Amino acid sequence: MCPRSVAEARVGQERPGYDHHHHQKHRYSAWPGWGATAFIALVSSTLLQVSNATKGVAANLTLTSGEMPYFLEPISNVTVPAGRDVRLACVVDHLGSYKLAWIQRDRSAILTVGNHVITRNNRIGVSHDGHRTWYLNIKDVRPGDAGTYMCQINTAVAISQVGHVSVVVPPYIKDDMSSRDVGLLEGMDVTLACSARGSPIPTIKWRREDGSDIRVNLTTSVEVPGPLLHLSQVSRTDMGAYLCIASNGIPPSVSKRIQVEVKFLPKLYVPHQLVGVPLEQDVTIECYIEAWPAGLNYWKRPNGIEVLHSDDKYEVREVVGSQKYKTHMMLTISKVSHDDNGEYKCIANNSQGGAEQVVRVSASIPMQNNRNSLEKGHENKDTTYGKPSLSAVNWSKDNDASAALKDEYDDRRKKPQRTYNTQQRQTTKRLHNPSFEHDPSSSSSSSSSSLLMNKRLNWRPPPPRPPVGTLAWLDFLLTATLRDCDQMMGLFLWWFVALVVALCTHSSTCL
Repeated sequence: MCPRSVAEARVGQERPGYDHHHHQKHRYSAWPGWGATAFIALVSSTLLQVSNATKGVAANLTLTSGEMPYFLEPISNVTVPAGRDVRLACVVDHLGSYKLAWIQRDRSAILTVGNHVITRNNRIGVSHDGHRTWYLNIKDVRPGDAGTYMCQINTAVAISQVGHVSVVVPPYIKDDMSSRDVGLLEGMDVTLACSARGSPIPTIKWRREDGSDIRVNLTTSVEVPGPLLHLSQVSRTDMGAYLCIASNGIPPSVSKRIQVEVKFLPKLYVPHQLVGVPLEQDVTIECYIEAWPAGLNYWKRPNGIEVLHSDDKYEVREVVGSQKYKTHMMLTISKVSHDDNGEYKCIANNSQGGAEQVVRVSASIPMQNNRNSLEKGHENKDTTYGKPSLSAVNWSKDNDASAALKDEYDDRRKKPQRTYNTQQRQTTKRLHNPSFEHDPSSSSSSSSSSLLMNKRLNWRPPPPRPPVGTLAWLDFLLTATLRDCDQMMGLFLWWFVALVVALCTHSSTCL
């Protein structure tokens, strides 16, 4: 109550005829705003006291503001491969009696407070360097440890800063969700699958182990991307090992090897179906086989006996080709004789069936070698000497000689023929030229060349006209017969001529 109101009350009480009870009864009615004024005064007094207290606290805080904790540097973001250890650092100055806590913000989980570990994860730890740095240690980092971590100080208004942990996982292939080795028949379809995991998500590509092209949708490529590889109408050329390679930029890349085996009937090929060889020489016959799975390969002699192993007479060799389904079979026959003539069968059998091919071997007497006689033009009635023959002559209806070899053979064959035709035309001119044989100017060398030419062409001059008279005619016939006919035929004709002469002696008709 203000002093003025109190003084007026006291003066009223001292006035004559003043009714005290009536005054108390009508005091608030006489001062209708007095109650509100008193309440306001009470609230104002309280606020004043609070204000004074606040000013005192503010004064104290102002005096100690230099000792409040603050962060000296931000928390570094960390990227770490799974399985490694990671450590986050929080550097604070003037921490004083305040407490520092590590919190995994993504899960709102308090990990540590001060030097105490709150979480039950035994891979989490905290350490202090004794000065200003507090470390959060995570051992054997796992993908679930990735996220945001907060370093917080429990001041009146909490202060904090954050750092991010990224966990990268090298790629790995899930075998239970990927294809295994597969076997199928030629002409069928197959799809290979490969499933890989990692962080970041890995990419997958396919390659063949031998580096050859992959045939997909009528196109070929060295690499095919994607987790699925579809092979349609596979053939034997598609057989082999396929690699599923997964990578995500985090070494090392990984791969899975898937073997594709294509089963098919044996197929045989012989480069030479007819092989000629001189007697007492060695000869090798060949056979190429394509078959899978591998089976039994062998030779069969003309007499039906199988040649499975090498011995003194036969040598069997079997060489694997560039692809595992290819085989090169060779049979060497030593000192070929007439008994070795005939058909040799190359036989291949596997689980899909069998096949065979025939090679015919023909042995013959070797030709004599006399190259000098050929150069000199020498000729014998029994044997014509020429170049030595090859040890084996091969014929094949399926395999023609190369163009170069064929042209060379044609040139060698046509050259003697042209020479022979030219010489024959020259000799014919000489025969039809009467002055050629009686030309006194012709040299001896020309005569010898003509004689040599006649010998090469096996040419004889025509016989002279028979003389007039029976006996002379018979003598001419006998001479020509003995000269031109064989010995037996000449002897027979001689006896016939003698008989004619005897008959003519006793008869006058022959004269």
